[in-house]
Amino acid sequence: MGSRRRWTIAGLAAAGLLVAGCGDVAPGAAAVVGDDRISERELTEQVEQVLEAQGRPTDTSSEALVVTTLDRMITTSLIEQLAEREGVEVTQGELDATLANYAEASGGQDAFEQTLLQQDLAPDDIPEIIRVNILAQKLSVVLDPQGSPQTQSAAIFTAVTEFSEEVGTEVSPRYGTWDAVNLAVAATADDLSTPATP
Repeated sequence: MGSRRRWTIAGLAAAGLLVAGCGDVAPGAAAVVGDDRISERELTEQVEQVLEAQGRPTDTSSEALVVTTLDRMITTSLIEQLAEREGVEVTQGELDATLANYAEASGGQDAFEQTLLQQDLAPDDIPEIIRVNILAQKLSVVLDPQGSPQTQSAAIFTAVTEFSEEVGTEVSPRYGTWDAVNLAVAATADDLSTPATP
């Protein structure tokens, strides 16, 4: 979705732009998604994992990488919370089979990991990303049982957007404001390029 290609595997598409206001976020929090708090420490660790996997020094982060990572963490939280509410789960067997299929389609595990690493996803994060992707796919069927893949993708995207607004999604002003429709952090001109070190 967008130039940062979040949800590359799921292929969710967004339309329009609505920037939601950002309230006060608790000190040390990069974002708050309903009752789920994403700390700056967690964000920093995620960014550093990507940099280390790419063979780059951990102090060479960019604003784009930080925002992309925070986008993914927020969207993951929203999908997980919505799935829990709808009673949708992913078994270990489903996850293992899907990971194997993606690896085979990519020409092997190494090629699969390298492809996602180029999209700023560390190998250690892949199982979680695929699990959330499966949750999203299952939710899309629950939301639009008789629909086409296109209408199901639209249904899950709309549902996650509405859920984001329902539970409240706030981002620390340090990183920008939350764009509810595009499920993305809309960076502001004075954002810092790296998370604070707790």
